[in-house]
Amino acid sequence: MTVRFGGLTAVDGAGFTAPSGAVTGLVGPDGAGKTTLCDVIIGARRPAAGTVHLGDADLTGSAARERARRGIVRAPQRPGG
Repeated sequence: MTVRFGGLTAVDGAGFTAPSGAVTGLVGPDGAGKTTLCDVIIGARRPAAGTVHLGDADLTGSAARERARRGIVRAPQRPGG
């Protein structure tokens, strides 16, 4: 996955597989592109390159609401909780 904001590359060649039934986390320092990558996965942002798959289905061009129907959502962290 690659995501660019103008001349800035925020995510460069990221990729992973999340096994079915598993809870998968994404960790890294501030500014590493975690939120940007999550935004692409949930459909809130389009990648410059790369795809998002759920099983055999390519969801790259699908709307966020369609991904949510399939169970792809982001739960923001609650401060202090």
